[in-house]
Amino acid sequence: MEKMTNLQQFKTAVERFQTNKRSQSIKELLPPVIGNQSKYIVFLSIGQHNQRAKVFHHVSEQSYEKAQERVMDKAFKWLLKYQPNFTFVKLDYVTNVEETTLLKLQTKIAKYRKNYFRKGIAFDSDFSLSFLEQEVNGNAFIREAKNGVMGIDELNIRHYLKVNRYKVFNFTVNAYAQKNIYLFDTQGYFFDVTENRKWTELYSGGLANGIRKAPNLKREIEQITKKSTLFLEQEITSSGKFNYGYFSAFDKKIGTYNILRHSSSLYSMLEGYEVIGDKKILASAKKSIDYLISTSLVYRHEETAYIVDKANADEIKLGSNATAILAITKYTEVSQDKSYIAYAQHLANGILEMRNKEDGHYTHVLQYPTFDVKDKFRIIYYEGEAVFSLLRLYQIDNDKKWLDEVVDYFEIFIAEDYWKHHDHWLSYAVNELTDYISDDKYYQFGLKNCADKLDFMYHRETTFPTFLELTMAAYKMLRKIKAENKDYLLIDFDETLLIQTIDKRAEYQRVGFMYPELAMYFKTPETVLNGFFIRHHSFRVRIDDVEHNLSGYIQYLLHRIPDIEKKALATV
Repeated sequence: MEKMTNLQQFKTAVERFQTNKRSQSIKELLPPVIGNQSKYIVFLSIGQHNQRAKVFHHVSEQSYEKAQERVMDKAFKWLLKYQPNFTFVKLDYVTNVEETTLLKLQTKIAKYRKNYFRKGIAFDSDFSLSFLEQEVNGNAFIREAKNGVMGIDELNIRHYLKVNRYKVFNFTVNAYAQKNIYLFDTQGYFFDVTENRKWTELYSGGLANGIRKAPNLKREIEQITKKSTLFLEQEITSSGKFNYGYFSAFDKKIGTYNILRHSSSLYSMLEGYEVIGDKKILASAKKSIDYLISTSLVYRHEETAYIVDKANADEIKLGSNATAILAITKYTEVSQDKSYIAYAQHLANGILEMRNKEDGHYTHVLQYPTFDVKDKFRIIYYEGEAVFSLLRLYQIDNDKKWLDEVVDYFEIFIAEDYWKHHDHWLSYAVNELTDYISDDKYYQFGLKNCADKLDFMYHRETTFPTFLELTMAAYKMLRKIKAENKDYLLIDFDETLLIQTIDKRAEYQRVGFMYPELAMYFKTPETVLNGFFIRHHSFRVRIDDVEHNLSGYIQYLLHRIPDIEKKALATV
């Protein structure tokens, strides 16, 4: 079949929208009233893989259909002239307008977390100078000033106006200081010419603004899992090193590196392989493990090895040894290639040697090449990572010394109430430990590690991906407790809140996924598309941001969704 031209694709998208039931719902939208006049305002965005979306808009006093017709005509003429290789089309209908002043807006912005302002901005009542919320955030129109206060960034607005051929691009805040401006919400719809070729309704308002609705959460998470796994695989370079990450707004590559996150990202990518089964993931993982070993693994003794973080002052971190073991054991498990096991065992010996004989704790950081102690303690996660990695190695080689080490170290965790740290790695570890030793004290520790943070996690506005990992580990433990008829352990545990928190976080974490309807507004969409980002860190997409979201979603897909489906069948 002959490939459709860009213009044909656009016409097809328009025709499908006009015949779609969603287009009928537009007639039910009430137009915003600006002054004393109803105005129908429609934005249309044309997105490409390699550059920011081109945004058109039109204001009509007659109807949304009329405004839609005119804005589509503008876009068609632009497509006819420039013939861009576009991929995405997005329609936004302005549904609510709030009149305010620039001073009030600046005061409001100052109260928001960075990039959490979720309104469009129009600088005049005719919307001649107006920007969607995604344009505002995708171009960093609101930034932190030198005094630490969030505010309008004139330079970024002027740059955007100039690049996008606006007639007026000498924007200054002072020019609007005495004028009314307008904040607005939209109802959006999105069309991807490369995928299902259907219009998708987007959320309107709130923290999920502009992100697609997902009536079938299982199918949506399956797609997210596949795409984010392949995102990590595609970030592995020919050397085996990852592209570490990007700040999305201006496609700025993160210049640092962390070998610990290299390994932990490999681990989650291989978890993804178990779900999607794409063989190229194994080939890339092998290349990346080879990079890890050849560039970072050193020996202190014949069978005692460490990972040196050469990009960070030649530090030997307890967590780096642990995540390297996790990557190697997961690769061994899914590939049946046992050629790297000796390295994992030698790294595990390194962990054992980092244990301080005086107080029984692991030393967190050594200095290479002297192996002197640099930091007895660095970060709480290292110890959970260490014991979890030893359990994963025990699963592979059945050497009881690894299990004995974990049992011994858990006495410290329990005696010193490590559950107060709510570390997801510890949840992983204690849940794994109960596979081998079904002792009430381990179950109690695992439940405590989650229990008193549930309310906080339920209401948290940032996506915070480790919350889903932590709660899913608790969920798996809860099922195990019930299977072993130990329900007495759950007397003081709020099972309902745990499940509510898990399901809410699973839905909410989608707002941190770089869907195309969001990626299209950044400088180079294809760079960050299908990754996960941290909104308040300048929409940072880093391999560990992807890793933690991916691991949580895999656990949800494998262990929570089947229970949801069983419950649904039981009620039919």
